[in-house]
Amino acid sequence: MKKTLAGLITLLCWQYASASSPIATGQDASDPGSKAYPPCVHTGYLKYLVRNWRGVTHNDTTEIFDFELQANFSGYASPCHGVRSGDASSGWTPCEVHDDDAFFTAFFDFSSNDYITINHTFVCDRGEVETDPHNRLAKVISTGDGRLQIGLVDTPEGQYTGTEGDNMTIAAYTSIAHRLPKVDCSAASSHAEWDVRDFVYSAELRGGSPWVIPATVANINYDLYNGANEYLINCQAVNSSIITPADDPALLDPDEPWPCPISWRDDLIPPEAYPVTDFKFDRSSNKLTIEQEWECEGDDGNE
Repeated sequence: MKKTLAGLITLLCWQYASASSPIATGQDASDPGSKAYPPCVHTGYLKYLVRNWRGVTHNDTTEIFDFELQANFSGYASPCHGVRSGDASSGWTPCEVHDDDAFFTAFFDFSSNDYITINHTFVCDRGEVETDPHNRLAKVISTGDGRLQIGLVDTPEGQYTGTEGDNMTIAAYTSIAHRLPKVDCSAASSHAEWDVRDFVYSAELRGGSPWVIPATVANINYDLYNGANEYLINCQAVNSSIITPADDPALLDPDEPWPCPISWRDDLIPPEAYPVTDFKFDRSSNKLTIEQEWECEGDDGNE
C-alpha cells in the first residue's frame, strides 16, 4: 500500500528568528557491501582522459570515430564509438561499458564544432563519516566538455580530414546525490512541524551601470528541516522588477509557489526519491506557507 504524506501544511510567522535544534545522526554505520566503491570526496583534480582518439570524415561528410574514455575519480574506463554527419552532432551515445541498473554509465555527444561533452554516472561511498546505512552509498552525476583538434588522418584509402590525437584531459564536475529522506511513516505523527533555519528576506535596488537598467531584487533564503523524514533542504526565491520599490510587498507574489530546492538544483538523484516541497511568502504579513509531500513505508514494510 502506498502512503503519501501531504497533510503537513503549516503557516509560520517570520520574525527574523528561527529554531536551530541539531539533527540527530541516526543509526550506527554498517558495511555498505562487499563491492568497493570510490569515495564521494576527492582532494585531487577530477578529470576525464580521452585517449587514442581517431575520426575519419568521408566525402559524404559522415565522420566515424572511436576513442577510449577514462575517469580518474570513479575507476571508469571504456571504449567508445560514434558517428556524426554534416552540421549535426553525434547525439547522446553510450560507451561500451554501460550498466543502467548499477548506475554505472557514460554518454558522450560530439558536436559539429568539435566539442565533446561527457555525462558519467556512478555510485560513491560517503565513508565512515556517514552513520546512516541508508545514506552510506550515493549516486553521482559527472559532466565535462572539451574541444578536439582537426587535422589530416592517414587511412588505407589516403588522407582524410578528421580528428586524431593521443591524450586529451577534460575537467570533470560532479554532483553527489542529496542525503535520502527517512521512509518510516510512523515518525510523521510525532514530528508534525518543520524547523526553519536562518530565514533571510532582502530587497535592494541594483544597477549603477549605463548599460544596465536599475531593478529592485527581492531574495529569500533559508534551510528547512523536517524531523519526520530527517530531510534537510535549502529553499530560495528571487524576483526582480524595474518599477516596484524595495519596500513594496508585491515584489514577491504571495500566491506563487517556490520549489525547494530551486529549480536548477541538480543533486536530487533521482528526483522521485525525494520529498516534493514548495513554499509561499506574503511579505505584507510575513506569513510563510510550506507544503511537503513524500512517500513512506508503513509498519508492514509496504509503501
